Amino acid sequence: MDELFRLLVQFLHVLSGILWIGGGFYTLFVQAPALLAVPGPARGAALAQIAPRQVSYLLRLGEITIATGVLNVFASGKAGLLQSLGTSRWAIAIVFGGALAVILLGLGHAVIKPSVEKLLALGPRAASGDPAAGFEMAGVMDRLKRVGQAQIVLGLAIIAAMVTARLS
Repeated sequence: MDELFRLLVQFLHVLSGILWIGGGFYTLFVQAPALLAVPGPARGAALAQIAPRQVSYLLRLGEITIATGVLNVFASGKAGLLQSLGTSRWAIAIVFGGALAVILLGLGHAVIKPSVEKLLALGPRAASGDPAAGFEMAGVMDRLKRVGQAQIVLGLAIIAAMVTARLS
């Protein structure tokens, strides 16, 4: 029964991690460029439907990934290795990857979610010709682009840490 629990937790951790990090990559490399290519009025309507769901989906996946990662440390029986943080490659990789995952999730809650909400609030004003709203939207879009680039770096580093832990 313990082995089945460990396998289930590990499966859920890997699956949610793939969906979380992969979802971020998909958003940045496929969905965002496609939405930017759509004419303004249609883009606003599509964004209003997609963005809140997508942000919520990715944040929940991040939370599930982190929670199952913590469970996985204990279910795998390797929690004791955390005491040898200075000498265990596994422990270093797990702590480093976990810390980066928490930072990534924090960016989602603190920057991405409020920025998307701001973008959705500014959209109708900008579409009606309000130049201040259009200017502010450009700033929000730039912030989201910079955070997206940071997400790519963090996501790749998290994947590298998890592969390192798995092979340790």
